Amino acid sequence: MPTRLKRHQVTELPAVSSALDVARTVWPDEPSPTELLYRLVTAGAQHLQEDPDVARAARRAKAESLAGRYPTTLAPGYLDELRREWDR
Repeated sequence: MPTRLKRHQVTELPAVSSALDVARTVWPDEPSPTELLYRLVTAGAQHLQEDPDVARAARRAKAESLAGRYPTTLAPGYLDELRREWDR
């Protein structure tokens, strides 16, 4: 079917075959391996989004990717100066 969307090829390695077997037990009325793979991918993504450890790791990775990117935003000692203002 023509599409402008990206396509991905998946080789049915033993792990993929096993995952499809599991998917067939969860969605027994779905005969299409393509649809089963779609459901597995979306279910996996949802699980990862809901996992607090994964969410924490994603936030940390994002913060680390931004670290040092804007060195002139806050001057050295900025937090110390801010904290001294709180004591007033």
